[in-house]
Amino acid sequence: MTHEDSRTAKLIADAINGSGKTQREIAAEIGLERPNVISMLKSGAMRLPIERIPALARAIGIDPGMLLEVAMQEYMPETWSVVATISRTTGPIHAFPEAQINIRGPAPVIERFKQLCLEDRRTYPEMLEILLMTCGHYP
Repeated sequence: MTHEDSRTAKLIADAINGSGKTQREIAAEIGLERPNVISMLKSGAMRLPIERIPALARAIGIDPGMLLEVAMQEYMPETWSVVATISRTTGPIHAFPEAQINIRGPAPVIERFKQLCLEDRRTYPEMLEILLMTCGHYP
């Protein structure tokens, strides 16, 4: 399966590209010894192991529930159908809709933001939320 055929690979590739992190950094964050595994996930050459979803989602700054849903719909559609049916009776899976942004700016500013995230051990969305709260623009 290729990136064009796999919704999961496309989601992973888009999130990695938007994360500002290298494949080596992401691999290290999720406990992989070989960064080429990240490349294989992005291209669709390898399926994402379900048990790696929380760590990968955290590393690339996306909702783990969304990644789980996309991966299970692709890899295990019958199982996902059961999970989705149960979820409809117990409440929504996502509390907030997900969005992704790519930010352009002066390299020193972007690099400083990335460094702050690394120092605080926070994802980019977490740090953005803190900045918005600090400025009084977030509930």
